[in-house]
Amino acid sequence: MIQAGSGSVLLEEFSAFLAARMGLHYAPERWGDLERAVAQMATELGFADGDACMRHFLSGAVDRAGIETLASYLTIGETYFFREPASFDALATRILPDLIAQRRAVHGKYLRIWSAACSTGEEAYTMAILLDRLIPDIAGWNITILATDINPRSLRKAIEGVYGDWSFRGIDPEIRRAYFTPRGGRWEIIPRIRRMVSFAYHNLAEDLYPSVQNNTNAMDIIFCRNVLMYFSTGTARRVVSNLQHSLVDGGWLVAASVEGSSELFQPLANIGLLDATIYRKTQSPPLVPFTLPPLPDMPLEAPLPLLTVPPLPEPPPAVPVEEVLGPLDEALALYQRGENAAAIALLLGDPGLVGDGKALTLLARLYANEGRLDLAEECCRRALAVDRLTPERHYLLAMIRQEVGDPRGASESLKRALFLDPDHILAHVALAGLAVADGKKSEARRCYRNALNLLSARAQEETLPDGDGLTVGRLTEIVRVASAEVGA
Repeated sequence: MIQAGSGSVLLEEFSAFLAARMGLHYAPERWGDLERAVAQMATELGFADGDACMRHFLSGAVDRAGIETLASYLTIGETYFFREPASFDALATRILPDLIAQRRAVHGKYLRIWSAACSTGEEAYTMAILLDRLIPDIAGWNITILATDINPRSLRKAIEGVYGDWSFRGIDPEIRRAYFTPRGGRWEIIPRIRRMVSFAYHNLAEDLYPSVQNNTNAMDIIFCRNVLMYFSTGTARRVVSNLQHSLVDGGWLVAASVEGSSELFQPLANIGLLDATIYRKTQSPPLVPFTLPPLPDMPLEAPLPLLTVPPLPEPPPAVPVEEVLGPLDEALALYQRGENAAAIALLLGDPGLVGDGKALTLLARLYANEGRLDLAEECCRRALAVDRLTPERHYLLAMIRQEVGDPRGASESLKRALFLDPDHILAHVALAGLAVADGKKSEARRCYRNALNLLSARAQEETLPDGDGLTVGRLTEIVRVASAEVGA
C-alpha cells in the first residue's frame, strides 16, 4: 500500500515496480533523475503531479501498453551507425568471414542475428549493411536480423528508417551514399536493406526467450549493448543467462565496453578480438546419439480426412505413469529454464519415450532452440506420424519451416493446423505475418481480424497453447499494433 505524503516511500515503491516489470534499476542516488522523468511524463499524460502518475501505475495491473508508455519516458534511445567500431571490425574481419565460409561449406546459407534493445535501429541496419558488403550472393542466403526493444517510440523510428546527420557521425560518407537516399534534409535507408531487418517489441526483463514463437532461438550473433547497466545485478544475470541459451553453440554475444565485468557474462568465454567486448558460447557436451525407427509409409502432406475420423488404434500395453510422465515433465521443466542440452539428453536416454508423440514434439522444440532445424523437423514429422490430427504439431512444423526460409511450406502447415482447429489463434497470426511478408495486405487484415475475434472471447490472463507463456492480453496488444500497420 502506498503511504500518502511520503515521497521517498512512493519513489521506493515505484523504483521496485520498474525493476520487477522492466528490469530498470534506480538506486536511491538516482531517484532525482526518476522524479524528473516522472514529472515530465505526468505533465504530458495529464496527471496532476508526479505522485499521482506513480500511484496510477502502482494501483493495479499494468498491461503492455502501460509498460510501453513508461519505456517511452524512462529508456534512452540515443545511438548511431557503427557505434563502438571495434566490435564491427572484429565481426567484419574475423567472426563473420569464418562463419560465412563455414555455412557455405557445411550447414547451408543462413545466418541469424538479434539486436536486443535495438533502440532506433541503427545497430540492426549496420549489421545488414555489413552483411551486404561481405556476402556478394546475399540474395541466395536466408538472413534473419531480429531487432527488438521495449520502447515503442524507438521502434516506430526504426521501422521508418529515416535518420539525421548525428546518426552518421564518424562513419565513411561512402556508406551513407551507398545505403541511404536523401529525404527532406535527412537520410532514409534503402528498401533492400530495410527488408533485411524485422522489428518487434520485446521486454528483456519479463518476456520469455529463447522461443521459436518469438524467433529468439538459435542465434549466431546477439547484440546486447548499453542496456545491462540499467538493470539490477540479479536482472542482468538472468538476462545474460537467457541470451546465452538463445545462442547456438559457438555463438557470439556482443556487449558494450562499459557493461560490467566478465563475471557477469559467465559461463560465456571472453574473447579478446581487436579490443572489442565480445563473448562466445562454448560448446555444450555432445548430444546423446540416437536412432529412430523408419517413418511409416504415409505421406505427411496427403489430404486430411474431411468427414471421417480413423478408428482409434489398439491402446499400447499400460506403462506406469512415473516411467513416462516423470522424465517428460522433468524435460519440460528443463526446456522452460532454457537448459536444452540437458532436456534432450534426458528424453533420448529414456527408451520408453522414443516413439512418444509428446516427447517427439518437445524434442522438436528443443532442437529448434539449439539451431538444429534438420533434427527439429525430423522429430516434428515423427510426432505427426504418431498422430497427424494434432494441430499443435502442424503449427510447430510451420514455425520450423518458416525459420529455414520455406514460407510456402510454412503456409501449408498453418492451413492444416487451422483445418484441424479453426480457433488456433497463433496459426491465424502466423498466416497474417506470412501474408504481410508476401505483400498481401488484404489477406493479412483478414487473418488479423480472425485472430482478434477469437482473442476477444477469452480471458486476458489466459495463457495460449503453443505460446511459450504468451497471454491473451499480450497477444491482443501485439495483433492490434500489427493490424494497424496494414490498415486494418
